[in-house]
Amino acid sequence: ALGAVVAVGWVGLERLPYPKFGGLAGERPAFNPYLLAPPARAAFLAVRLFGLVVMVPLMEELFWRSFLMRLIIDPEADFQRVPVGRVTPAAAGLTSALFAAAHPEWLPALLTGLAWSWLLARTGSLAACVLSHAVANLGLGLYVLATGHWELW
Repeated sequence: ALGAVVAVGWVGLERLPYPKFGGLAGERPAFNPYLLAPPARAAFLAVRLFGLVVMVPLMEELFWRSFLMRLIIDPEADFQRVPVGRVTPAAAGLTSALFAAAHPEWLPALLTGLAWSWLLARTGSLAACVLSHAVANLGLGLYVLATGHWELW
């Protein structure tokens, strides 16, 4: 359910006027896959959706809410000594701010990072965060395909 809320919130917040910057990764290019020939378009969409729904959630959650969250909580120790699911306000805030800085859509990303930090603290489950992230990205991907707002993916 949180993934669906994130997808709707991300799209809704992007409609609001707020100061935007390119994030650490720069502006997100808007590529329309319908400019490709049908076989190339199908391949592009399959790879893009696989990355969006499977690879990105897994890799980002492993980095942001497993590795970095635990490293921030106890930087002097081996991060693996901090149990997955332990969240402090400082670690949640810092990982969320860095997550936002890595996305051109910084405001939705900041709120999303805080939401997934809350989910991790509530459930103690990194898998719940990966699943929520996958649902959010699937929703966002379907929105992009339906509306042609290519700049959002």
